[in-house]
Amino acid sequence: MKFSILPLLLAGLFAFCVFLTHRARAHQSITTAEARSVYLLLFAFAAWTVMSIVLGIKGIHASPSLQERIPLLWQPNVPVVILVIGLLVSRNLRSGLRGLASGTPWHWLVFVQALRIGALGGIIKGIKGDITSSFVFWVGIPDFLFGLSALIVGFLWQRKAIGNRFLMIWNLVGAAIILLPTFLFMSYWMNEAGFTFIFEFPMVLAPSIVIPILLFFNLLLAWSTFELTREGRHG
Repeated sequence: MKFSILPLLLAGLFAFCVFLTHRARAHQSITTAEARSVYLLLFAFAAWTVMSIVLGIKGIHASPSLQERIPLLWQPNVPVVILVIGLLVSRNLRSGLRGLASGTPWHWLVFVQALRIGALGGIIKGIKGDITSSFVFWVGIPDFLFGLSALIVGFLWQRKAIGNRFLMIWNLVGAAIILLPTFLFMSYWMNEAGFTFIFEFPMVLAPSIVIPILLFFNLLLAWSTFELTREGRHG
């Protein structure tokens, strides 16, 4: 197994999510029932993570037979489906996530995006030739730069030097720099010989769960800032 900081990043993200939920409940930003629904969502994410790890250790993610049957980067869709189903069936989850966003200092939700600086590892491997896919440059470099920008944006938000509209656009950009090049050019990436690196364990943890959680924070904060912008208030 190749060395990677991804398992550490993933553990940190889950711990962060649990902490935010516990804090929101303690501060009465969400009810006990709403907190329970958020924990249930995190449990579902954790169950998928365990399954993804097992598939990765066994090499199933990267197996040619599976990629012939499902010739796409399907792993990120699993947490998305889990989230969408949860939102559709649980009113407590919908209100809980809104309460979680409103009850959390927003600079925390900005600074967590600095974890995307970890994309530098893939960029370095691409420069060294350990990874031959251009994906690490076309997606990795913007992702790394966005992670750096989180340090600046979080600092500016704390000092009220930027407004809701800027924060909303910044979060939408953070989601777009991953989603657009990945899925618009999926057929290109899947036919690029070196792209198989993303299915290798532990690298597969990035598309399976790490990036979906970070993008979820992007979209959650973008929606929250949109609502405040519409109401004419600052977060």
